[in-house]
Amino acid sequence: MSTESVFNQLVKCIWLLKEVQSIGRGGGRELPVTSADGDIDIFVYCDAVPAEQHRRAALDAMGGALGNVKTGVISGGRWGTADFVEINGIETWVMYFTVAEAAAEVESVLGGEHLGREGNFYPTGRCAMYLGMDILLDRSGFLASLQSRLSHYPDALAEKLSRHHLNALGDTEDFERAVARRDTLFYHFALEIALDHFLQALFALNHTFFPSRKRSLELMGRFQKKPARCEDRLLEVVRLGSTSDGVEQSYLRFNELVQDIQAFVP
Repeated sequence: MSTESVFNQLVKCIWLLKEVQSIGRGGGRELPVTSADGDIDIFVYCDAVPAEQHRRAALDAMGGALGNVKTGVISGGRWGTADFVEINGIETWVMYFTVAEAAAEVESVLGGEHLGREGNFYPTGRCAMYLGMDILLDRSGFLASLQSRLSHYPDALAEKLSRHHLNALGDTEDFERAVARRDTLFYHFALEIALDHFLQALFALNHTFFPSRKRSLELMGRFQKKPARCEDRLLEVVRLGSTSDGVEQSYLRFNELVQDIQAFVP
């Protein structure tokens, strides 16, 4: 069976679980063709997360169409209660959340309660995911209502996020020590943190939910509020910072970018 046929059948089996209200797929409308193209993320929103035996029964109803079936791989947290399968060798995650916890998470981000990266997770990335989600089934209109809620980026959130990250860029102690020592690896430690703050500030100033570091340059290409030649200059900062002879120039040019972005702060 084709990947699309198996995927559609899987979604129908999950939909039959009585607790399920909405199902969406992350990553847009196009399914990966091979495992090299990425995995498949299915997000399931429920009144309550179905019991493991019921989720397993939904997967077993697929017969032999699925490979490497594992239930309860993740139990709660940012990625919900997750089961794992393979569709024609493509890793597929089925992640269950309650409607209530998903709605509360979005409101907490919009309210400015999560201003930066938390471990490897960007809270604003969850909002970006909802906006780009392909809604497959939506019994109560929950996912459609989330997309509507997120279609307007709050001005207050943009101001709070941009100021938080630009203020963080004022802490240059590690940068200066790394440059003085011409210590390339130490410099990259400081640069990684600073780039993260810079990008999150830039996205906030452009009223765009920061998804993650993936495709940052592509998304920045659409922005109106950004330093001149922003993408090229950022790449130059990274390139110069790759050698001990270049860290000082890299630092100077990054500081110029930071000064330029300050001009867009209301």
